[in-house]
Amino acid sequence: MPLFPVHSVPHLLLTALLTALPLLPAAAQQRTAVKKAPAKTATKPAAPAEPVYELYQVQIKPEYAEGQFALQQYLKGARLPADVQDGRIQGVVLVGFVVRPDGRLTDTYVARGLSAATNAEALRLVQAMPRWRPGRREDKAVATRYSLSVAFQRPLTDLAGFGPDGRSGAVEEGTEAKVYTYVEQMPQYPGGMEAMQQYLRTNLRYPAQARTNAVEGKVFVSFVVPPTGKPTNAKVVKGIGSGCDEEALRLIKDMPVWTPGKQNGRVVSVNYTIPITFSLNTSSSDLMAVPAPAAPTPPPVVEDKIYTYVEQMPTLGGSISGVSPALQAALQLPAEVRDGRTEGQVFVNFVVRPDGRATDEKVVRGLSDACNAAALAAVRALPRFEPGKQNGRVVSVQLTVPVQMYGPNHVFEGGQVATQASFPGGGTALRDYLTDKLREPKVLKQEGLRGAVEVRFVVQADGRIGATEIVRPLCRSCDEEALRLVRDMPRWTPARNAAGQPVSVRQQVIIPMPAAPVAPRGSTGSIQRSPAGSPGGYARLGYSSVASLFSAAL
Repeated sequence: MPLFPVHSVPHLLLTALLTALPLLPAAAQQRTAVKKAPAKTATKPAAPAEPVYELYQVQIKPEYAEGQFALQQYLKGARLPADVQDGRIQGVVLVGFVVRPDGRLTDTYVARGLSAATNAEALRLVQAMPRWRPGRREDKAVATRYSLSVAFQRPLTDLAGFGPDGRSGAVEEGTEAKVYTYVEQMPQYPGGMEAMQQYLRTNLRYPAQARTNAVEGKVFVSFVVPPTGKPTNAKVVKGIGSGCDEEALRLIKDMPVWTPGKQNGRVVSVNYTIPITFSLNTSSSDLMAVPAPAAPTPPPVVEDKIYTYVEQMPTLGGSISGVSPALQAALQLPAEVRDGRTEGQVFVNFVVRPDGRATDEKVVRGLSDACNAAALAAVRALPRFEPGKQNGRVVSVQLTVPVQMYGPNHVFEGGQVATQASFPGGGTALRDYLTDKLREPKVLKQEGLRGAVEVRFVVQADGRIGATEIVRPLCRSCDEEALRLVRDMPRWTPARNAAGQPVSVRQQVIIPMPAAPVAPRGSTGSIQRSPAGSPGGYARLGYSSVASLFSAAL
């Protein structure tokens, strides 16, 4: 007989199971619970993003560490894709990137492409570059946006002819495709800065949305003043929204034709940036009104703030471009520069005060103690400026200027001189010389050879031809004849620096072989041009291109 009721069996079995299982210690239970809980990782607060500046916002622009000429040579090393070598595609790839404070190039991208192959090669070329010298703002290295044009053009030796009319492939041009940010003679609004301010006051239409939302502030607009003078490519650099950005762009689009900028005597495209103020304190009728003639003119208000960019920059001798010549004229070269032991540029900044004095001079990128001291002494010797103005008030403005420290034996690149060297008689005489004096090597006819030899040479300070070298060969006898032709040139008119002193400068010329027939004098014919920066075309990237050579010789 069972000692307990049948209905209680399940209950007893459950009890036995529970007592048979050993209980875990409390500490072990806690460890198990910890293991099952999701892991928590401590997160560090994100570091603030490093600001990236535009070129117009820095006092010293980034530069290739070995200089402009080395950059030109580097970009010539682009590997031409098959479609470029075959002549099916040619043009320029614009690559944008950021130069970091430590000189690294990051954030590379194709701003304007050509083809998949050329875009990839342009990116490879830029990404493989060594570190640059960074841009500087307020004496500190900063991240700066920059862009380069990498040109892809069919080599001359593969061309069937040198020009549409059979003439020499030498390039002659009076304008450039390159867009500058600073030139010797900056573009000017018709009537000057005050006339432009009057145009903006008169034509500004305050957007209804901005008026409703009480939006005020400044819209910074950049645009290009091309050789034609009509502003193009306007874009908002820093906006405030509510229709103000669009209104600022309309004002730029409707501007009259400007007087274009000039560099080395040539009209060029220049990037320009202006602020356009939107203020509700002044009614639209006030914006359109011209101050009454009888109203007394208040005395200029002087501010303590130091600006780096103002509506009316300080000028010397009537132009901002007069600063460099004045510095070079006041410069006393140290002995180490005169004997060739040290050379380069010293970047100095100083403040132009409301009374026109240059003060607070200091070196932001130097060479040696002697060079730095000489540069600062040149700043202290400057005459008084016409001070800068902002909103009609004279203000203090900080300028950053390079001071060239080069001895008498230094050879400059074309873009480093104020006046280019020129062949006697100009570009036409140079073309005639290259055609008439050429002794065509027999191998040209014997082997049906056709092409061109590119020669780089130095025009010395006395106008004589100095060192010569072959940049692009054709054949041994062709190269020897090209060198003879260049070495036998008559004296040139030498290049001159900002102080008006004659200096040595490097030039390049392309000599077609066999010589193309010269068009009759007085005839007109289209001129073959290729983009600046072409690694194998007529013109080369930079100032020592044959394009610069002929335009300077005219």
